[in-house]
Amino acid sequence: MHRLLLIALLLACEVLAGCARSHSNHPDAPAAPPAPPIARASTPDTVPWYEPEILAFETLDLASPPAPGQALFIGSSSIRMWSSLSNDMGAIPVLNRGFGGSTTPDVLAVFDRIVRPYAPRVIVYYCGDNDLGTSNTDADAAAQGFIAFDRRVRELWPAAPVLYISIKPSIARWSNWEAMSRANRIVRDYCERTDGPTFLDIASPMLGPDGTPDPSLFASDGLHLNTRGYETWTRVVRPALERAWHDAD
Repeated sequence: MHRLLLIALLLACEVLAGCARSHSNHPDAPAAPPAPPIARASTPDTVPWYEPEILAFETLDLASPPAPGQALFIGSSSIRMWSSLSNDMGAIPVLNRGFGGSTTPDVLAVFDRIVRPYAPRVIVYYCGDNDLGTSNTDADAAAQGFIAFDRRVRELWPAAPVLYISIKPSIARWSNWEAMSRANRIVRDYCERTDGPTFLDIASPMLGPDGTPDPSLFASDGLHLNTRGYETWTRVVRPALERAWHDAD
């Protein structure tokens, strides 16, 4: 309803603007006074940048409702771009709801729209990479974003397994790996003392012999994964997902 009102407001503004232009073009029309500034409805506070992607998910869900009880993959572009996900997870039915550029607050903001409706049997989560980027060192905030997500899951489905894919080391963001490692440690500690979430270490297998990110795992941007990168993730994620799936019986 809120989105419909915003759209109606924008249409009304366009109609008024059109009338004003028509009136001012008439030869006998007096000069129109300057129009007051119009508040735009597309400000970050009212229409988040990710809204088109979430609306696309909701439209798809209306046209073809997903079966409940699948393995839900949620998070940022490393999830969204996992095009081989269904094949990589074998017989387990998966639902990909990753949206590119997302941070932990973004995922929390859309929890009731693209997590809760699916009643997932298992959740696989990857986010926090964009929270820290190349310069933000607030590791605690990134970790607390996942912890808040997991606690919301516990409120709805107390025994639901949540698999946390650790923040990956990448060439593009290697300068901030210390903060990312710190966020991973905070989440690992939380998972070890909490029933439900499991920490998956994908960082170790992505490092080369010299302890830096293996360039053969990345696309040309040095940030996103290529086919070999996803094969590396699959070797970690699939066995953990299979265990969680069967334990959820």
